[in-house]
Amino acid sequence: MNVKGKGLMWLTPLAMAVTLAACGGNSDSRRAPGGGDAAPRGTPLLVMHNGGGLVGQVDRLDADLNVTATFAADANEGIALDLLGNLYAANDRNGAPSSLQVLHRLAERADGGAPDAALDRDVPADGSMTLKGIAIAHRAGLVMAANTGGNSVQVFGTAVGEDAVPLATTALPANAWDLVYDEDADRVFLAMTNGTVLVIDDYVAGGFMATPARTITPDGAGTPSNIHGIDYRADTDTLVITDVGDAAIADDGALYVIENAATASGTVTPSRTVAGPATRLGNPVDLILDGDTAYIAEKSNDAVLVYRNVFSGASGDVAPDLAVDSVKPESLARLIDAEPMPDLSDIDATGVTFTGVAVTSNPPAAPGDADVVILDLGLTSQQRGFTTGQDRESLAFNQMGDAYVTTDTGIAVVNRLATGRDGDSLDAGRDRVIEGGNTGLSAPKGFDVADGLGWVLVTDQGDPAVRVFGAQADGDSAPVFVTDLTVAPWDLDYDPDGDRLYVALTNGTVAVFDDYGSERGASGADRIIVPAEGGTAFAAPTNLHGIVHVADTDQLILSDVGSGANPTDGKLYVLNGAATADGITNVAVRIDNGDNGTVGNTLLGNPVDIAFDGEHLYVAEKSQGKVLRFDNILDAASGDIAPSLSYDQASPESVSLIADYLGRAPE
Repeated sequence: MNVKGKGLMWLTPLAMAVTLAACGGNSDSRRAPGGGDAAPRGTPLLVMHNGGGLVGQVDRLDADLNVTATFAADANEGIALDLLGNLYAANDRNGAPSSLQVLHRLAERADGGAPDAALDRDVPADGSMTLKGIAIAHRAGLVMAANTGGNSVQVFGTAVGEDAVPLATTALPANAWDLVYDEDADRVFLAMTNGTVLVIDDYVAGGFMATPARTITPDGAGTPSNIHGIDYRADTDTLVITDVGDAAIADDGALYVIENAATASGTVTPSRTVAGPATRLGNPVDLILDGDTAYIAEKSNDAVLVYRNVFSGASGDVAPDLAVDSVKPESLARLIDAEPMPDLSDIDATGVTFTGVAVTSNPPAAPGDADVVILDLGLTSQQRGFTTGQDRESLAFNQMGDAYVTTDTGIAVVNRLATGRDGDSLDAGRDRVIEGGNTGLSAPKGFDVADGLGWVLVTDQGDPAVRVFGAQADGDSAPVFVTDLTVAPWDLDYDPDGDRLYVALTNGTVAVFDDYGSERGASGADRIIVPAEGGTAFAAPTNLHGIVHVADTDQLILSDVGSGANPTDGKLYVLNGAATADGITNVAVRIDNGDNGTVGNTLLGNPVDIAFDGEHLYVAEKSQGKVLRFDNILDAASGDIAPSLSYDQASPESVSLIADYLGRAPE
């Protein structure tokens, strides 16, 4: 119950190769026409169950539709996957109001797993009756949920948490069971329990209103007609829907294929109608498409049914190409193996297209001014602004385009800040905050978002440590784990390819942790790098803040604010051989005018944060009130080198680049 194929999962090849023992009450029985035992290959799926003693169980099915793992979710209705493999699931187990559950990287969770407060989040859907099908607008960062019994659709930002309120509510003329959203066309198709499909054009741009709308009524539908499953293939403009008919009858279900769906209106003759005893369609409550193959959750007959060539096959009493036993399946989502794009802190080479530079101001020029601004790459103008209204520190983006912003007491998660939100502020319908005693956060500063692990790594200066949170953490959530430090940190960079963590410390050194994903820093730092020149460590005061590891060349780029009380003694370093460096290590590049009493040509006083685009280095220079760019930083000359570009910005605290692949829709 999702947009365009109802699910996308970025799985590593390792995760897709894992095979776990089947369990959970589903047999591995599968039947093809003619009674053959060999099953055609299918698409890896997630199946949510809702009945038969398996309420809330999610099965992971491999490409041959064998159950390889199960998970005991709290939710029990519609499911959808976001771009990072987090599962959004509707929950009506406790009656009205319903809720949404967001489960961290579900396809990679252990067999027999259950929700974890440090990894997962629950979203209240106040005002709802029974949430059923859901769809995700990936670029917009929205979850749309069919509120059955409430004659409405409820809309939330994908980043909301425990304090959520609906971003919008769309009043409907009848109840919807499921929906599919075509984000390119901004069009929503709603499967209505009165036997029609309601079509709303310009849904988001029009303010989530249900009027004007068109109604599609299949002319072959019986009485009663009760549309449930729905999916849409945009490239052929074809809609496929399922009709459960009378929910108390186990053999009156049907499947319809409707062409020219984007413009269809009124009574329409489906191009294909499938119904009859051979179909096993009784209560087909959900349907997803993978190309021209339809997968159907057939609840009353306890099966997942597969129809290949669903758009062009014959009408009538046509048996499915495959039927797989599955106890009371409620909803489906498909898994796709696709490699994630590099995290923004791990971009090593040119070729990535960037769209802007995000800068936090602490404080902004005047109360009420935007405290997060997006600048153009040439540092000539502001493109848009956002107001957190908090004592913001560092900012980083995940690949969905959400921003994590550290404040003096916690972390704000801002929905799709990389791609929009101009003139906006924190909104309980879109955003959430991680804070409270369980977080352990005292004075959080810099951090890195490791999408491949689903981690947010935060430096805590007040209680020296690296605190690692699940990317779905919400409210007063405890970290997944903590790495204690003996020196106060400021910033960090995690290298996923080397599984190595680099931490910039305020005593002018870098702590390096090898095998961080597995060891988690339990034995302390493996090495301490001391930047030096001519074999002699730089004289105090040294105070490292910004840090970037360039994995392709194994170099570190560091910013040194020197004394925080001195607005003119900042420096930049480039250091070679970072993965094996230990102790006194000479820098290859030192940008410094050699006079701590003046900034010289460098304009470096307190360079508190840096960002690297594979070639050029952007610097948040706080004491001088500027954002600077040093071109070709890895090959730069040392000395009193002037920045290539600069932009006046009130008290810049952090800087982060925005790549064009953030917040992209499924391909």
